[in-house]
Amino acid sequence: MKYIVVTNTFVRHVYLVERSLRASLNQKIPPLQVILIDQNKFPIELPKDITENSLFQVQKVDYTSVSAARNSLKIPSETDWIFFCDDDGYPCEDYSERLQKIILANESLEILAGSIIRDDNDELYTLRHKKGGSLKHFRNSKNLMGSNFVIKAKVFERLGKFDERFGVGSYWGSSEETDFCWNAYFKNVGMEYFPQLKVYHVPPFNESLKGGFKKAFHYGIGKGALVYKWLVKKRKLKVVFELIEMFFVPVLQSIRAILIFKPQLIVTNIAAVLGRIYGFIKAIFVMR
Repeated sequence: MKYIVVTNTFVRHVYLVERSLRASLNQKIPPLQVILIDQNKFPIELPKDITENSLFQVQKVDYTSVSAARNSLKIPSETDWIFFCDDDGYPCEDYSERLQKIILANESLEILAGSIIRDDNDELYTLRHKKGGSLKHFRNSKNLMGSNFVIKAKVFERLGKFDERFGVGSYWGSSEETDFCWNAYFKNVGMEYFPQLKVYHVPPFNESLKGGFKKAFHYGIGKGALVYKWLVKKRKLKVVFELIEMFFVPVLQSIRAILIFKPQLIVTNIAAVLGRIYGFIKAIFVMR
């Protein structure tokens, strides 16, 4: 299993980056390389036990966009698989062994999505991951998260990598992993979700009311633009499901928030809907 681990970092606490890199470097089935794509203005300073490891490599870039940074990756020629992991997450200690078993048992698959586990309570990070479901079905496409997925190197190239208009630091600011998954889905790439492929992740932060509103609004813009791209521009009718869901789910979440007396959750769901409407309308004029 010739694989590399790719982690990109931008203004992240260095101890989180160190934790992520060490977990990747210490896998029992070692990768060909652990590559850190450093997006920081000034190069990140790491301890010698990492920088002097023969498997470790830094690729310094000037991109603030996560999608552009990942697209700039220089892939070693002998690489079969690429494992993308976030800098504030880290793979479980037997990740490589689990990965190898899955690859050997599923020769037709070309993309493997794993689960995200909160590092404070060992619970799944999202409700979608708790629900699970096969990536053969469009409705489960958001089980693929950018912080934990593995893809054949040649397929990453064939799909054209990430759309650099989406993702943190880009024009639309979010939704790059869903866009990537939909691209693979509509091109009939074999992919599946495996919850046993675990990456531990810092828990979501509790922002202020203002901060939560702003974050939900900006993420919503990306979602609205994404739906416009695939439903209107690319004419994929299955995306109607996502169009309905992106308004229906916040309504359900708001009702739940009222019942459990969480006004902040109501505000963030309102912000998400407003952002999605704005993103969809804006995309009409921008995506020509």
